[in-house]
Amino acid sequence: MNQSRSICDICGINEAIYKCKICKRNVCYDDFDEERGVCKICAASLCQICNSRLSVTYCPYCGRLVCIEDSIQLDNVRRVCIDCYKKGAIKLSKNLKYVDGAIKLSKRVKTL
Repeated sequence: MNQSRSICDICGINEAIYKCKICKRNVCYDDFDEERGVCKICAASLCQICNSRLSVTYCPYCGRLVCIEDSIQLDNVRRVCIDCYKKGAIKLSKNLKYVDGAIKLSKRVKTL
């Protein structure tokens, strides 16, 4: 029986002996974070609050990577981590005309 070896999806050189629990890549020992059970690409993209979900953005106040669950959407574009939100680090602009304009535009598009 001929059993083919799987090559690491990241380096393309070494034999893949692990499977990332997030992205399902087959990876070698060098490209796997055993503590988290994920490949090094997913490990670099994990939320820095929960360390289990992939991040969607950086918090503009503390600079940490954050996922949807551990962040608050301030407006149509900006998200901030829950820690900075709880600390009150957020300085909301009194001039939110661009948000009002975006809301009006979205309502207008829905009626078309």
